[in-house]
Amino acid sequence: MARFTTKLLMKPAVQRRLAPFGRIPKPKKWVFIVGCYNSGTTLLADVMGNHPDISALPVEGVRLSDVWPLPETHAWNRMWMKCIDEMRLTPGPGMKALAQRVKRQWSFSFARKPLLLEKSIANTPRMPFIQAYFQPAYFIYIVRNGYAVSEGLRRGAKPMQWGRDDYGESYPIRMCAEQWAWTDRIVSQDRPEIQHLIEISYETLTEDPRSVLDRVTGFLEIAPFSDQILEKSWRVHGVTSQIRDMNAEAIARLCPEDITEIRTAAAETLDKFGHLPG
Repeated sequence: MARFTTKLLMKPAVQRRLAPFGRIPKPKKWVFIVGCYNSGTTLLADVMGNHPDISALPVEGVRLSDVWPLPETHAWNRMWMKCIDEMRLTPGPGMKALAQRVKRQWSFSFARKPLLLEKSIANTPRMPFIQAYFQPAYFIYIVRNGYAVSEGLRRGAKPMQWGRDDYGESYPIRMCAEQWAWTDRIVSQDRPEIQHLIEISYETLTEDPRSVLDRVTGFLEIAPFSDQILEKSWRVHGVTSQIRDMNAEAIARLCPEDITEIRTAAAETLDKFGHLPG
């Protein structure tokens, strides 16, 4: 029943009809997970949604509201850098009403808990807007090895299904690396004006989940996660397993030419994080 309800709430016509009837949530904190595609955002959101003080949306929040601009609207599946001007939202006249509409639409999917959690990759370039209208807003930025991310993005994106026939079945690996680098560029650009932001790495999360989750709960000022959370299995992108590093499998699918292309496209960001191809 919950899955059926979520699918129903993802329909724009339903969102438009229900918007006037939703309540405006007033949590102690709004929590937003940001980062690039295939960076562990879904895993982190699923884990955090199991905390007793946190209610997480069942899918990306941009799918549960008719307000947020989507890269897919511009035929750029999983590639928001290609329509960055359309993705950014700027605080200003009339924008508060849009944010209130989002909150009302989301209210049908949230439980009444102190912290409300949302994860949408396309919201990464909108942190200043979110901070302005979702107070108090806390952001968790997760970064993963750029080689692994580029491989996963190439494998997961479907450009032809969104009208990008010139790219065939997948984007060039270089473009995927550029999207990864663009993500950090935008976060770094906006970071000085963001009041509450913590950065974590996918690699540390999978290597030592307890220490990372303790950092997150300390940042959010809530009780630590139970040990049972660390022992659970999670289903992410069709794979079910306990929290573990899947970089090796992703990087093994890259050929030497791919490695060179990724390095050419994102050398500065790769060096910033010390990311290596294996």
